[in-house]
Amino acid sequence: MKRSTKRSNDNKYKQTKKDTLIIVGNGFDRWQGLDTSYSAFRKYYLLHRDEILKKLRIEKIEIGRNNGIIEELSDVELIYGDPFHPDELDEIFWGSFESSLSEVDDERLNLFFGKEKRDLKEMKRSIKNAKKILATAFCDWVTSFEIEKQEAKYKFGDNCIIINFNYTDTLVKRFDIPQKNEYHIHGQASDKSSIIFGHSSHPEYPMTQLYKFGGRFRGAFFVDSLLYETDKHVQDNIQHLAMFLALHTVFPEDIKNVYVLGHSMSPVDIEYFQFFINSTCTNLHVEAPSPSENNNDPTEDFMSQMEYVLSHSERTFKGIEAKEKQIDAVEKEFIAEQEERNSMMQKMFLKTIGAKGKIGELRLEDTQAQTRSEDAHWHISCHRPKDKKWVDIVMKELGCNSYTTYKTIDECIADFKIN
Repeated sequence: MKRSTKRSNDNKYKQTKKDTLIIVGNGFDRWQGLDTSYSAFRKYYLLHRDEILKKLRIEKIEIGRNNGIIEELSDVELIYGDPFHPDELDEIFWGSFESSLSEVDDERLNLFFGKEKRDLKEMKRSIKNAKKILATAFCDWVTSFEIEKQEAKYKFGDNCIIINFNYTDTLVKRFDIPQKNEYHIHGQASDKSSIIFGHSSHPEYPMTQLYKFGGRFRGAFFVDSLLYETDKHVQDNIQHLAMFLALHTVFPEDIKNVYVLGHSMSPVDIEYFQFFINSTCTNLHVEAPSPSENNNDPTEDFMSQMEYVLSHSERTFKGIEAKEKQIDAVEKEFIAEQEERNSMMQKMFLKTIGAKGKIGELRLEDTQAQTRSEDAHWHISCHRPKDKKWVDIVMKELGCNSYTTYKTIDECIADFKIN
């Protein structure tokens, strides 16, 4: 009798094998009737800007127009627009909001603020304010959505693991999924401190030498710091995701189907999809080159990195490409920085789970299944024809041929529909 009871308890706590990966993007919430578009955020920002400035105790900037009218703006418009002619940011900025955060014209800002210590202090203050205002506005907006609990027409079983790029609890409230099966890769609205947003083009540390040089070099350092602080740091987030998957015994070789629901697969998130494809497809993973493989002189590397930083505004706004040597030097530095962070995170992870042994035994950064015999099949919803064209480009570039596109999310997840 006792043996039978124990067997029953064992079955009760036995975990279901995860064989389906679901990746949820902004289009999923919009499919559920939530206006989570960047244009909606723009409206929220303009409506609440004065309120946010007051809350943060940041003074408005008064702008005198030719017609004698005085307008009041914030440091956001000054830093991310034209400081010589500040105005409301255009639709292009808001239409690609996260990517737009990388497009700061350091050359123009340096000319506007000047190079004296007092000028640089003002520049630093304005940059800090702009970052704080946008972060507050974005987090307040994300937490403003009230999601009614409704019964969905679809059911995602316990065999599904869901990577949610949204901040909302739509899946829990409407699809009744267990929280243990969902991972919010950029944080969630219930915890403002967890929210991550931004671009993905400047993950390397700003060069402290720029600050020491003073003058316009220090101005470039302040802009570089802003770009670093507003970067999503995708590789760090991937490490945290890998830890989550490891703790929940999700093995890449078990994944048979991948569903992408309402995610644009935009360049700002493309590194995530490289990770997912590396984990679910065969013979795709390419080891990143080690910095030690580059035998350039350290002084030459330093000068190349400096040239790269100082050419940022020209590269962004004038279409002048940075030299290959400069790019190589910056990538080399970033790889070294990322390897150091990865090692620290992995040591913390092993300590948390009480694992013993060398850190090299835990290969969180290399999740491709060595035992996989065939690719998982990808199912991708495409809202518009141009979305499908983009998906075809991305999947070809990343090396995955096993996929099907669907015109709607409903068509994409038809197999999950409740009869």
